[in-house]
Amino acid sequence: MWTSLVSVCIPSYNGARWIREAIDSAQAQTYKPLEIVIVDDASTDNTLEIIRSYRDPRIRIEVNKKNLGPINNWNRCIKLAKGSLIKFLHQDDVLYPTCVEKMVRLFGLYQQIGLVFAQYDVLLENPIDPTAIVWKERYQKLNTQFQYLSEVNNGRELFKTWLADGFKGNWIGGPSNVMLRKAFLEHIGMFNTRLREIVDYELWIRMMYFYDIGFINETLSTYRKHLSSLSASNIRQDHSWLDRLWFLEGFIQHEDIRSSYPRIKRLRYLEFCRLVINQINRIRRREPIQIFYKFRTLAYYFNYYVRALIGHPPPLHEYRAL
Repeated sequence: MWTSLVSVCIPSYNGARWIREAIDSAQAQTYKPLEIVIVDDASTDNTLEIIRSYRDPRIRIEVNKKNLGPINNWNRCIKLAKGSLIKFLHQDDVLYPTCVEKMVRLFGLYQQIGLVFAQYDVLLENPIDPTAIVWKERYQKLNTQFQYLSEVNNGRELFKTWLADGFKGNWIGGPSNVMLRKAFLEHIGMFNTRLREIVDYELWIRMMYFYDIGFINETLSTYRKHLSSLSASNIRQDHSWLDRLWFLEGFIQHEDIRSSYPRIKRLRYLEFCRLVINQINRIRRREPIQIFYKFRTLAYYFNYYVRALIGHPPPLHEYRAL
């Protein structure tokens, strides 16, 4: 049995409502060589009070002096982790007791695995809401879109299968459903902070291009679906409107991926056309549009695009240890 240290990373922000359940589930893991790294992003509720009430020596609490935003905070969790394996746990999710132990086992058996994921349950805030029920039925079994998965899978083959579908949707799940090998993150980089909504599976796809992927055909965690989640907020405010462009730029920036799969550039062109048509239609329908936000974010993207054209793009997935 592999006994490497696992860092259970819990990024927190105003999570008082659920964070106790998350921490309790991390403490209850059957795998013992672990630390619980909680990085609070300057919460304004009593999240810190709850976290500091724990007396478990495995818990390490870090508090950001100012709010970094969710994705930057996820990356800070990675930088602060001391373990060779990173198990994310979001403040509103729950791990089942054997989750870490079963995921660690695959990393110990297969040295080229960069990511392990499993099945998960969905807990609805309003279990009788018809829209939420439909969402649960659609997203609870994401792994079935791969058609076939074994205990260890060739990452490049999974990449090609996903690309053939245009990288539409998340086929793995959120961070709480994933364990990562930290050393491999030093190669592929961390979460892309330009993204707002599809930031997690952009990293999963990059990992599977370079490394093998482990899968456990068991339910090992619970994802909580609620209206105050980051995803729900992004959808309401349309802050993720450029996500697909940044998503594709993340692959294009890797020379190996760019040269092996030129189709990704074609997808970027089609996405830009889709965005233009979508905004024109919204104007025609007189839908509310955050004009200044969209102009600002579009200018930011074009600044990156021009720099990329002349061969000097800023890094999208930079890994810098503390």
